[in-house]
Amino acid sequence: MKISIITEGFSETGYGHITRCLSLYQAFEEKHIYPTLYINGDHNIKSLLPDSNHKIIDWAAHPTKLIGEIKNSDVIIIDSYLAGKDFYNNILRLAKVQLFIDDTLRLDYPDGIILNGTINSENFPYKKKSGNEYLLGAKYIPLRKEFWKTGNRKFNNELSSILITIGATDIRNLTDTILRSLQESFPSVKKNVVIGSGFTNKNEIETLCDSSTKLFFSPQASLMRDLMLYSDIAISAAGQTLYELAATGTPSIAIAVAENQKNNIHEWKRKGFLPDTIYHHDVNFIRRITEQVQTLKSITVRKKLSAIGKENVDGHGSIRVVNYLIDKVCNKNGFYLRNAVDADSQKVFDLSNDPAVRSQSINPNTIKSDDHVKWFAEKIKKEDYIFLLAFDKNDNFIGQIRFEIKETAAVVSISLTKEFRGKGLSKKILKESCDKIFLEKGVLTITAYILPDNIASINGFKSAGFIQKGESIINEKRFAKFILDKK
Repeated sequence: MKISIITEGFSETGYGHITRCLSLYQAFEEKHIYPTLYINGDHNIKSLLPDSNHKIIDWAAHPTKLIGEIKNSDVIIIDSYLAGKDFYNNILRLAKVQLFIDDTLRLDYPDGIILNGTINSENFPYKKKSGNEYLLGAKYIPLRKEFWKTGNRKFNNELSSILITIGATDIRNLTDTILRSLQESFPSVKKNVVIGSGFTNKNEIETLCDSSTKLFFSPQASLMRDLMLYSDIAISAAGQTLYELAATGTPSIAIAVAENQKNNIHEWKRKGFLPDTIYHHDVNFIRRITEQVQTLKSITVRKKLSAIGKENVDGHGSIRVVNYLIDKVCNKNGFYLRNAVDADSQKVFDLSNDPAVRSQSINPNTIKSDDHVKWFAEKIKKEDYIFLLAFDKNDNFIGQIRFEIKETAAVVSISLTKEFRGKGLSKKILKESCDKIFLEKGVLTITAYILPDNIASINGFKSAGFIQKGESIINEKRFAKFILDKK
């Protein structure tokens, strides 16, 4: 399955889009599906993308370059404030399923799935068009893997620690001002201060440090989660981080630092998770922060806000979205394909040793476990060997299809598990996977060798467009030779 995720992130606008796209990447990764992130951004984004397939492309200026990368995708996801409607329209023909992430009803989106994870967005005035499907509300907010399960929070009777996290860039340079004020008003309270890769005022913040202040430079998601859990309250920008704070049940004070955060802060106030709304341009914003900290000294208030946050964000939004997308792909075909990985060795071993599979194979002998482990590990790493597995929408294993490629020719073999035989899936899997090989690998012909008495397999290959062209003797056995030419 080819998944292309398109987004942007810059030090002057923030990296929230990258964070939530990464969370979708991680949810696919849990299913051993590995998307590619295509990011229009600056050099600071690399610290946000450990161990991910990503390419930095200025797709706004060079859309043709992007199109060359993402064509023939199964799913395309776009999360952007920069892309215009023409850009979205041009993407439609490149994938089977399209998902558009929206926060502010920014565009009249073309046909596709619209995702808005903003709290209360299920009540936003979307014009429900027939060509669109809608995933609305905080149950769909994509959060990073580390926030899928957050554990329990300990509540201290006294306010002992405050987390300050104003984004990866702090585009309004508020952190030093907030820290200075807290040091004056709450000198004995511990301040945990997060400094992102895009900060331009690190030196000013460092000069403010005292014995009650600890700085955390670009913390990884797991440390960020722990900081939220172990801090009594947080002062945060009103973007993506606010949902991670809700998932961890962290009583919060939020400041809208950008226009696109107004919906977040307003709707969270309506839900009761935030004591009040604060905007960065309010001349009294520091006084209002101080007042809200005083309110949150109460353990009763903190417990109430914590419960509201966790009630509205359970952390599973990314998983729900990815399951929905896989359902969409499977509704078209009845299955989805992905590359085989190390973790699949046992299921492939079991299928390969099915007596019905062995009896129709070039080598009919039972496969030994040690031999299989070595063979499998070698095959999934070879560039000229395409090893695909098919699953249904519930991740039940359907079967395997393999292509051994030599220059412009490939040899294919396919086998399905007992539970999925006789359901017409062989033809569909053959057609989709062969189309994939023709498009992506420069292959011109695909050959299959089938025993003459395997009528079911012969009919499946014929219905997929293969034509019998003679016979071949392999291991002293006669096989019918079927050919599929690229059209």
